[in-house]
Amino acid sequence: MWSVAWMCAITGLGLGAMASLVPGFPGSAVALLGLVCFAGLTDFTVLGEEALVLATVIAIFASVGQIAGPAVGSRSMGGTAGVATGAALGAVIGTFIPVPGAAWVCAVLLGAGLGIVATRKSVLSWLRGVIGAAGGCCVSAGIDFLAVLALGGILAISDYMAIAGFLPK
Repeated sequence: MWSVAWMCAITGLGLGAMASLVPGFPGSAVALLGLVCFAGLTDFTVLGEEALVLATVIAIFASVGQIAGPAVGSRSMGGTAGVATGAALGAVIGTFIPVPGAAWVCAVLLGAGLGIVATRKSVLSWLRGVIGAAGGCCVSAGIDFLAVLALGGILAISDYMAIAGFLPK
């Protein structure tokens, strides 16, 4: 059963790391699912409730950041809400295209298209919004990826503590 548990944890962390690169998709939630499966299969002997609560808090903050990143980035650069909405819709559409990077390209293109239609402002305002949305996607993907690494760190520290005998059996 231990090998299945480790397979779940490693698969969840790997898929979470890959999913964190998709704009608007919280990869840390996928990694958390792998940790929960690991904890359940090992009867919470390695990952206890406290470790899972900490992992859940990290995943929640990273998920909110991943979803809100493009909108906050667009607005902070002086862009409009239309660009951020277009970026989010483009990311969703791009995830169904089986080409690497399609979600990023669709997010920027659809964000740009809806930004032009919705704003009717100057080209400079539109361009700032597109750059802000793309920057928000990059920052939020980085934050989500770091959260996946933190979840892996929680698993590693908990496993070390269990091996060293610091955790009750």
